[in-house]
Amino acid sequence: MLGLLVKDLRIALTRKFALLIILVIALIMGTSMEGPFIIGYVTMIALMLAVGTIIYDEMDNGYDFMMTMPLTRKTYVREKYLFCLLSALVAWLVGAILTCAAYIIRQNASALLEDIPISLVLIPVLFILPAVMIPLQLKLGAERSRIATYIIFGFIAGLIFMGKKLLDESDLPAKIEPALNSFPPVAVVVAITAFGLLVAFISYLCSVRIMMKKEF
Repeated sequence: MLGLLVKDLRIALTRKFALLIILVIALIMGTSMEGPFIIGYVTMIALMLAVGTIIYDEMDNGYDFMMTMPLTRKTYVREKYLFCLLSALVAWLVGAILTCAAYIIRQNASALLEDIPISLVLIPVLFILPAVMIPLQLKLGAERSRIATYIIFGFIAGLIFMGKKLLDESDLPAKIEPALNSFPPVAVVVAITAFGLLVAFISYLCSVRIMMKKEF
């Protein structure tokens, strides 16, 4: 598995110039936006790049070559999820450093104590992105999985928009807001993290099943 991690890291580093531009843009935008925007932005980009390594594996009969090595299909899938998780953690740390710099530039360093710990919840939330994309990409390939991903997230965005519109027209938010505010922040973070882990685990099982049935 270490060899696969090194391979994916080298693939990701082929885009060093693009990554540098992304970090500069994130820092510039972060100086004018409230909240830990930089952390979420950098982490999301890193996860998309991590999932994108599957495209390179599919090129030029890459799967055929890799399966001649001493590794199993399950190991390959496990490495993809591990690489995405490591990418998210590293990107979160980089984003946190850039956020600190942005807050210092804005002379608002006191808000760091509130925003940085809360932004830890971004990792399990944003990990839903590769949890959806990895099985789709393994099943459908690069082009069709991209279209399917757009459709799925577009559908989710539509549901959120319609739900928000219905809630705005009802008195339900006023009734449930006191109950939601009564939950301690730690409990909310734990619940969101547990949900993200559950989605990732289900996604992993689906990806393993897809990979086992895949013909090269």
